[in-house]
Amino acid sequence: MRVGLFDVESWYLKYRNGILNYIMTFVFEYHIAEDLMQDTFVKACTKANTYNGESSVKTWLYTIARNTTMDFLGKKKTSLQLREKFMENQLLYNDLYDNRYSEDKELYTSLNKIKNSYKKAIMLRKIQGYSIKETGEILNWSESKVKTTLSRALISLQKQLYIDEYYKTLY
Repeated sequence: MRVGLFDVESWYLKYRNGILNYIMTFVFEYHIAEDLMQDTFVKACTKANTYNGESSVKTWLYTIARNTTMDFLGKKKTSLQLREKFMENQLLYNDLYDNRYSEDKELYTSLNKIKNSYKKAIMLRKIQGYSIKETGEILNWSESKVKTTLSRALISLQKQLYIDEYYKTLY
């Protein structure tokens, strides 16, 4: 499959916001996420000739985004862990998500409080709408791991939503 610069430009216009939001679930800082999103598309442009059409373009791009972000996190692990711990109870997505997302502040606040692997599964399957197979490809997980993790994630999120709702009634 031959991919040209025009294709990558159209992919950028179509997928940049979704990829930015996806990266935000890992790094929690807009400017870093924006840089990583741009790095994702630079890599997609330089490696466009390796795209063979076996998976959807969207899956291929999200895989590049995940790998780019994981490489970054590996290099910046300590400082980002401290930042994540400090910000875990804050919702940083307010100005990033479109109206559909900003209407669900409580959901995202609770989502930020569950395990990172759970958050990834919920974001990709339930919010971004990926299939089990696509989610597994993006996260480099088996389909059974996606199903199991998602099941546990939804239970964990439901508990967290209940806890957050309970504490709201106290204050």
